[in-house]
Amino acid sequence: MIIRKARLEDADAIARFIFMAEGEMIPFFTGHEDRAGALCVLREFILAPVPCRYSLDIALVAEEDGVTAGAAFAFPADSQPELDLLILASVNARGYNLKELFFEGEAGTYYLSTMAVDPRFRNRGIGTALMAAAEVEGARLGFAKASLLVETEKEKARALYERLGYGVSKTVVIGRFRYHLMGRHLAPASTV
Repeated sequence: MIIRKARLEDADAIARFIFMAEGEMIPFFTGHEDRAGALCVLREFILAPVPCRYSLDIALVAEEDGVTAGAAFAFPADSQPELDLLILASVNARGYNLKELFFEGEAGTYYLSTMAVDPRFRNRGIGTALMAAAEVEGARLGFAKASLLVETEKEKARALYERLGYGVSKTVVIGRFRYHLMGRHLAPASTV
């Protein structure tokens, strides 16, 4: 397995991973209930010339046997409002008239926003490797802590994050969904 920065040829696979990870939020973000329409809009977000939470330049991918097997997006939590402007414009174009989207991470942390692994490649440590790579990047950027959200009913995912050192700091409600906000202290980046 190789963990690397995303490349242009990963865009279609990454759009599918976002679709899998974001679930019921996809129609809100994209304006499409159908998979094909949603994937098209997600690809536009990925390749947009302006920064976005789904930008290709902040995506990490896992490659297994030459196949893009998973992807993760992580960024400084405090930059989320700026990274959500493109999505906010898409949402508001459909009549929502919102000033901002919901703030997801914990202020001052490196936020692990979205991650998914192709079902064909699950249970091989790919998700754990993507998280570890994101945490290393967060530490390299000077962050002492990482944060993430997990839906409260996804007990298996929460248990995995707890095994990786994340703890629940609080439960938050976004729309009609309940999430655990979880955090973990990061090891300082190596200076070697």
